[in-house]
Amino acid sequence: MTDPDTAIALRARLPMVALGAGSGFAMWLLARDWDQPGLSEGLFLAMFAFLSSFCGASLAMIGPLSLLRALGGALWVAVPMTALMLLAALRYPVATDLLQNEVLVLMTLTLGAMACPFVLLRLSVPDRWTRFAALSAASWGIVFRLACGVGFVVVFWILGLLSNALLDLVNITILEDIAEVDWLALTLSGAVFGLGLAVVQELGGGGAPHLLFRLLSLLLIPVLLVVGLFLAAIPLQGLSSAFGHLSSAATLMAMSAVMMTLVCVALTWQEHPRGANGMAARLLAIGLMLVTGLAAWAVLMRVWQYGWTPDRIYALLFAMTLLLHGLVYAGCAAIGGAGWPDLLRRAIVGLALMTGATLALALTPLVDAGRIAANNQVARVLTGETEAAELPLWQMAHDWGQGGLDALTRLDAHAEETGDADLSNRLQLARSATSRWEMTKEVVDVTDDQRKELIELLPVQPAGATVTADDFRGLKRFQLLRWIRSCKRLLPDGSAGCVLIRGALGATSDEAAELALLLFREGRDGAQLETLALRFGPDGADMLGRIILDRGPPAQQQTKEQAETLLAAAQAGRFEISPARQNTLKLGDLEVLIRRRR
Repeated sequence: MTDPDTAIALRARLPMVALGAGSGFAMWLLARDWDQPGLSEGLFLAMFAFLSSFCGASLAMIGPLSLLRALGGALWVAVPMTALMLLAALRYPVATDLLQNEVLVLMTLTLGAMACPFVLLRLSVPDRWTRFAALSAASWGIVFRLACGVGFVVVFWILGLLSNALLDLVNITILEDIAEVDWLALTLSGAVFGLGLAVVQELGGGGAPHLLFRLLSLLLIPVLLVVGLFLAAIPLQGLSSAFGHLSSAATLMAMSAVMMTLVCVALTWQEHPRGANGMAARLLAIGLMLVTGLAAWAVLMRVWQYGWTPDRIYALLFAMTLLLHGLVYAGCAAIGGAGWPDLLRRAIVGLALMTGATLALALTPLVDAGRIAANNQVARVLTGETEAAELPLWQMAHDWGQGGLDALTRLDAHAEETGDADLSNRLQLARSATSRWEMTKEVVDVTDDQRKELIELLPVQPAGATVTADDFRGLKRFQLLRWIRSCKRLLPDGSAGCVLIRGALGATSDEAAELALLLFREGRDGAQLETLALRFGPDGADMLGRIILDRGPPAQQQTKEQAETLLAAAQAGRFEISPARQNTLKLGDLEVLIRRRR
């Protein structure tokens, strides 16, 4: 490169370097007072929201846009993002508590990231800002440039560490001194990031990374095979044993996002996807409807069992948004004929705008997940659907914002009205405990009255077997309360909804008098039969590992009538204990064994 060319390149890079350095220094200013801001919490949050969104958006758009236009576009993003974060903070007693809610912060980041390509195109090519091809190229171009910038910073500091180690051999510590000055390190990192963006832009990195598209398109067929195998296995395996947990829903939603991304890649890589990859993309678009529907079903099953929490509200919001995408993708792919790619491209732009509006709505007081969840949990207690001991009281006191605190006040009134001393104690612990684990530790002790109450309610088999109150020492209060509550869920004949079977269930004869199986009803309407293994010793009872169900339907697939029938048979002594690799309990078509925790 000649000297004039070098000067031109330096002048072109200087704005990006300066913007990066300024962004790093601004973040240091905020981080310096993170724990004890000199400003009011609301003003600190506003400054944090504005500077972070402004710096991030300007760095994302500079290159395709000049410095001044990128700064102007960043204002389009930063101002509404700041307003939305301040609205979201209204649900907390202290505004900065919002920053501890990872879900809301992630939603804000996602909304800002979605806005950047729309704003970039609106300022550069106003007539194409709603075109799929332009949006896809702008979005992937932003991701590619930012990834290169981050990679360049990582390489810079790795080289810095190696250089410092080398210079340290001759007692030169200048690089170490620079790294230890926080503001200088962040400012330098920002400058290096800006330099990386500038070089990527010079090399034509402003467009979509087609090599990445080519590589991702190779995943279409493998992902289609995995999804097809999963969907084909559902009729054989059933839904209840796999779903009903947020982890299942999260897996399904993550796979849905992967499927959507691959379909979009196929639509960007080829004008008219054809061949094996084209067929795979079309089938993935159709299958997306089923996967997103199962994700929504998994969340709803969890809510049906245990009520609302903020995490379940957000999970269902995301799942329903993905389900809408799945329905639209499937509709375009199934009925769009040969023109399905163009039809889906137009639909994706509309879906992106709708998703952005949904995220913005979730940050407003209209969707205060903490308040909605807290009101639901209190309502379940007042109607008798949930026991107070099952409430997430610590989360309500510390994580659910003002809505959770208001719900605790209502529970205080309920406890006073009903004379529920245990609930009053739990509410006090929830407010004073510094963590949920500390609250659990505070309720470890079990009272003599609770042990005696369980003994009075609990049928013991086989005939002649007994347990005493001392046998249940060492257990946590919530465990005994759970079992007492289950025993009080009477069977149709009026007998208890639980039974303890104590016998030769272990692998060796010396365990015969120590081991027992506790069967009790759980879940909505007591339809789920739970089986727990206990070992009785000098210090009381100890929980063993999980129970392995060798035969019979999984607990989640049992009906209420099946659970009641099994309990009644156990209470009547209609079971046998027989050896396998170790002795097992046979109760009807159910066979269980105890496996120690290793």
